[in-house]
Amino acid sequence: MAITLFVLARILFNPDMSWLGEIGEELWLFGGYGWIPFISWSIALLATIRFWPSMLKHNTKTWMASFVFLVSILTALSMFSPDVGTLSIYGYGGWFGQFIGGDPILLSLGNMITCMMAILLLLAPQWTASKLRGFSLFILSVILSGVRKTFIRTKALISTSMKRSSSETLSDNIETGIGNPSFRGRLKGVVSAIGFSKKMVVKQADSVDMAQQKTSPEEGIFKKVKPSKWRLPDAELLSEGQIKSVPQETLGKMSRIIEETLADHGVQVSVEDVRVGPRVIRFGIVPGWIRRYTEASSTKLKEHQANDASRVKVQSILSREQDLSLALKTADLRIEAPVPGEGLVGLEVPNPSPYRVYLRSITEHSSFKRIAARGGVPITLGKGTGGEPVTEDLLSLPHLLIAGATGSGKSVCVNAIITSVLMANRPDRLRMIMVDPKRVELTPFNGLPHLLKPVIVDTEKVLPMLGGLMKELFRRYKLMEEQGVRNIEGYNKKAKEQIPYLLLVVDELADLMMSARFEVEQSLVRLAQLGRATGIHLILCTQRPSVNVVTGLLKANIAARVAFAVSSQVDSRVILDGAGAEKLLGKGDLLFLSAQSPKPQRIQGTFMFDEEIERIVGFWRDQEGPPLVDIDLDEAQDLAQNPWDTGGDELLEKARALAEHSDRLSPSLLQRRLQIGYSKAVDLMEALEEEDMIPEGMSVDQKQVF
Repeated sequence: MAITLFVLARILFNPDMSWLGEIGEELWLFGGYGWIPFISWSIALLATIRFWPSMLKHNTKTWMASFVFLVSILTALSMFSPDVGTLSIYGYGGWFGQFIGGDPILLSLGNMITCMMAILLLLAPQWTASKLRGFSLFILSVILSGVRKTFIRTKALISTSMKRSSSETLSDNIETGIGNPSFRGRLKGVVSAIGFSKKMVVKQADSVDMAQQKTSPEEGIFKKVKPSKWRLPDAELLSEGQIKSVPQETLGKMSRIIEETLADHGVQVSVEDVRVGPRVIRFGIVPGWIRRYTEASSTKLKEHQANDASRVKVQSILSREQDLSLALKTADLRIEAPVPGEGLVGLEVPNPSPYRVYLRSITEHSSFKRIAARGGVPITLGKGTGGEPVTEDLLSLPHLLIAGATGSGKSVCVNAIITSVLMANRPDRLRMIMVDPKRVELTPFNGLPHLLKPVIVDTEKVLPMLGGLMKELFRRYKLMEEQGVRNIEGYNKKAKEQIPYLLLVVDELADLMMSARFEVEQSLVRLAQLGRATGIHLILCTQRPSVNVVTGLLKANIAARVAFAVSSQVDSRVILDGAGAEKLLGKGDLLFLSAQSPKPQRIQGTFMFDEEIERIVGFWRDQEGPPLVDIDLDEAQDLAQNPWDTGGDELLEKARALAEHSDRLSPSLLQRRLQIGYSKAVDLMEALEEEDMIPEGMSVDQKQVF
């Protein structure tokens, strides 16, 4: 071994082989620098045969590949040669290297590539075969595309030359006036068919500039081409946020505090699931076991004692909520027992490193794209307690009620929902109606092509709009009846003219209820009942979740609700029919309840800057898409004649009939018998007074019928 290493060192540092005599020069001429890898490979082979013979047996392909690699090295050495010396004739690989590689350099390069491919086939045959197949298909596609482009260019050149020759002939005919006398009539028909003006004069070829000849007719034709279709905005228009991570040491410390605090009070638990969200951290608590020792019949020996274990009661964990708040040094603590779909108790603690949830992170998620791809209307709500994006389909909800105190993030959530709708729906597929009595929340969306009319800020204009929406509702039902379908999806598949979805967004429902409570509630309830099949959806918002605003009829017809932080448990029960919203942290922290979820889901709402809304609205304003279907929202004059309407002359006739069969009449009696509101009953009383059916000047409760 020492002699071999000495020979290798002399070859490396003193390539002159004269110290070995004529035999050395012959050996050097035979192998050159190829002796170095050959001797190294031989030493490795002999050592393996001597000390690890089993390795040679189990790795036959590897050794064969190494031999092919040795041959490729010799081939590569033969491609280069010194200017002077013994190896200047055969190259650095000697005579043997030139024999393997070949004399021309291209032949040597091909042999080397072949050796490398052989190595790959020996080591990874399947992978190499698949790559070779893909490379061959790529080369074939490149060749075919080149042939196709050449054919297209040749065809274009031939057609251009033919058009040029025909235009020259046409100009000669126009200039000389030779030929058929009806030529000018045919030319006039061609010009009128193309769309040129009657006043257009055909000039002679020598008086018209070539640039004008090329541009004038083409510009006149292309100006009549329809504008491009609507394009969806790109996610680059939205801001991109960063996610803050919580150190594992902090999570481990909080888990130990929870286990030790409950263990000090005799409650054995283990924290087995920790999920970090944008605003809260959810610790999954698994109840432990309580071991009881029952003494056997023989009380003398302890080994006769039998073990009896039972689970820790969930109620014992719930009763220690205040102790956990004290240990974790936080008052905003919420316990969910049990977590839906999981066998554990959820303990939600505020995140020490909270971060904002940006709309872009949700619109780029696969769940949002999946809903949009299947034809739904995706709306973004935020991220759950585990950091997972929460996206819902408005068509399956189909309406949404949002309530929360001032400053809890309600308006930001509404802006995010509207923006998410704009990110995935074109105006020819979905139209919007917005009502903003506060005049500052939804007015930045003015100018959108999705809007049927500008944002309504006057409450007196809301009732006519609702009446027009009811008229559109009945019109759509009539169209679906004619087509024999059940919903708007079936109608759009059969009909030639598509009906867009309609989305009504009301930012402050309490203001509308104060102006005309009965009429607004009646219209909204009817739209909620009948709007899903016709593609009319509602998003109602309020900052006063009281029973006078969020009535029982509205809650019965709107199953999907979003509750932000409220001041009391009573308000939480009005929204969610249960407690929980009074313990939220505010600033976008919400509870989402839908028909698919048995319990409210805690979500951190999406945050948006005003600049993002401006960029999205500006993107839609700058587009000039195809004309949109006009939807008339003017209140119908004959709406009272509809069998579903309970107002107008029909109510007055019923009141007259009731007055004829009653000795006394009062608004409360009209309310009970006609199922109307108090304001409508007072109006009917006044109408009856004008007809002299009841006396004037008496108390409303003492109106005696004449």
